[in-house]
Amino acid sequence: MLSDKEQVEFLGKKPPACTKSTIEKLMMNFQQISRNIDDLDQDLNQLAKRLDYLEESITEHYTLVQPQKQETKKKRRTANLIKRDFQCPYEKCDKIYGTDISLNLHIRLKHNGGSKIEREELAKKILEAKFQDEVEPEHSFNLPPNFIEDFYIHHQEYINNLEKAYNKKILL
Repeated sequence: MLSDKEQVEFLGKKPPACTKSTIEKLMMNFQQISRNIDDLDQDLNQLAKRLDYLEESITEHYTLVQPQKQETKKKRRTANLIKRDFQCPYEKCDKIYGTDISLNLHIRLKHNGGSKIEREELAKKILEAKFQDEVEPEHSFNLPPNFIEDFYIHHQEYINNLEKAYNKKILL
């Protein structure tokens, strides 16, 4: 920056006289600067193209390495397509279900029947008590009708092991 005194001296002076050679030098400098700007503009365009190419390459590589998750909705069966083979064993209950899991949930919630595992554990304890001539264990849930008899039929390996352990047969 020029001081105030320098500014007054500069503004008070006449501009330098422009000669033809000075104008030619300025024109040559201007042309050179224009060429440099054009060269830089071309370089910038080339760099933009290379950047686009690299971004596309990275995107292609990324999709090859990490495939996108396909969010497909689970196709559920409609009510009329479900084959209902599991009927509630309780009297005056006409519910029929498509899976044993649904039936077990119904028994646990609507009939206070406990879970399937709890019912099976209780059946084992009751049968073991019968083999030992003991009193049946108390329980807080409502077993389905004929549950012990069905357990006896369907779990013959367990019953055979009990018979071997206690050397006697039991009739239900």
